[in-house]
Amino acid sequence: MTFELTLLTRADLPFQPGETAHDTIDITSHPGTDAIADGQTEPFDWMDLRCMHPAFEQLIAADEVVLDAGQATLVLDYPFERPVARELHAANGRAFSRGELMKRIDETYRRTYRLETESQSAPTPDVGERGQLLNRPPSDGVVGILGHDYGDLGVSSIKVYQIDGVVWLMLDMVS
Repeated sequence: MTFELTLLTRADLPFQPGETAHDTIDITSHPGTDAIADGQTEPFDWMDLRCMHPAFEQLIAADEVVLDAGQATLVLDYPFERPVARELHAANGRAFSRGELMKRIDETYRRTYRLETESQSAPTPDVGERGQLLNRPPSDGVVGILGHDYGDLGVSSIKVYQIDGVVWLMLDMVS
């Protein structure tokens, strides 16, 4: 899928992260096989992005329509030095399901991490090469990733801001 990412500064946003949102879309998921093996049986109040492929079925209520808007602007700012935005258009032209939003979030994170890899001056060391440090070192590409690999990220909720007729989406993340 081809789409454009826009680099932002926090000053470009018409709201401040943490500001009271118009609405919140909660994200919950069933535990995966590893979690079940560790004794986890209750749903998680977040979804690991690494579970999006191939285990998308872990997302609870994926088909539920959660955003009654034909388009929205997704903003990713964690764990990035410079936020990125992507225009989303609902597949049906009218509304987004929870699953459609999560798929678009996953696609956008994957693309952003790839963009950073292609633009940084040195490759990010593999986990095995980091010694005691599990987090990735800060990178110096166009986005500037601070501390977390893609596989470390999870979404706990999506904040919905409606400003001057534009719907903005900002994520609450766990890592």
